[in-house]
Amino acid sequence: MESGSFIEDDLRTQCSDILYSVQTNAGKGYIYTVVEHKSHPEKLMAFRLLRYSVAAMQRRIEQGNDTLPVVISVLFYHGATSPYPL
Repeated sequence: MESGSFIEDDLRTQCSDILYSVQTNAGKGYIYTVVEHKSHPEKLMAFRLLRYSVAAMQRRIEQGNDTLPVVISVLFYHGATSPYPL
């Protein structure tokens, strides 16, 4: 695991993130995961997860890297409406 977070401070209580580094035949790579728990539908949830993904990629670019991390977003929904309303 690597240090750092890409989630804005105002959203940190709602989401957690982990940045993993992995060694591949081509060199070091990164896998970034965002895990979100929701008990009620949020109309723009997909957009929020997209923002997290782009922020992770932007930070890698700003650090001087020319490759992007694999970003995996996971949403655990445990609300009353099933399936998760889009």
